[in-house]
Amino acid sequence: MTSPKVITIKYAGGSDRGKVRKQNEDSYLCCSFDNSDVSLCIVADGVGGYAGGAEASLLAVQTMRTSVEKALLLAQSGGGYAEQWLALTLDQAIVDANLAILNQQKAQPEFEQMATTVVVMLIKNNQMVYGHLGDSRGYQYVDKLLTQLTEDHTYLQDMLNAGKINQHEFELLPMHNIISQALGLSAEPEIKISHLCLQKNAMYLLCSDGLTNCISDAQIQHILETGLPVEACVDELITSANDNGGVDNITAILVVCH
Repeated sequence: MTSPKVITIKYAGGSDRGKVRKQNEDSYLCCSFDNSDVSLCIVADGVGGYAGGAEASLLAVQTMRTSVEKALLLAQSGGGYAEQWLALTLDQAIVDANLAILNQQKAQPEFEQMATTVVVMLIKNNQMVYGHLGDSRGYQYVDKLLTQLTEDHTYLQDMLNAGKINQHEFELLPMHNIISQALGLSAEPEIKISHLCLQKNAMYLLCSDGLTNCISDAQIQHILETGLPVEACVDELITSANDNGGVDNITAILVVCH
């Protein structure tokens, strides 16, 4: 039997206020956990227009990290890693983050409508699971092809999926930024966890809509193809979004497989 290829990863993240917003309401995390082969990457974009967006995104990131740490501690102290450990751990982390935001809404009435999008990847060995709520996105770049892994949770996307509008109408209609799902909007968010096997030389990008609203997928792919070190690649993505208007907060995490 052929042994599976060992995949090593490098990652970097960055965030910028952009050129228009007065505050950066995005939060992000990319980390590995001590004494494990587990890594966690999160981008959260606080929902604009309501008080508490920045607080919601930060609370989501902090809660998800704590949730994964607890699952790791349990596994390492004798519980072991079940076959679906990655998916179950990520699902629980998202549930915990949603509950934390709902509890904060109750504790601070001025934040009663606080919410945040989230896109997250949890990696162990050569395996990765990912999930999202809202319009922060996940991408895969492999074999010279950039593929969007996530589908935006927006009202227009929902209408397109339901056949209420066609693709032409979808592209012409305004209000693409009105999201239909996010942490803090519902006591039971519709969480879908997907699985991928990491591939050598692949790249995985997590980003807020401040990036994708300012640069196209083709521009993203061009930057990923430059061969820049991972940190410089993230900087170039953010700089390009700012050069194209920087109309929103811009956050990106890039994971490179070797």
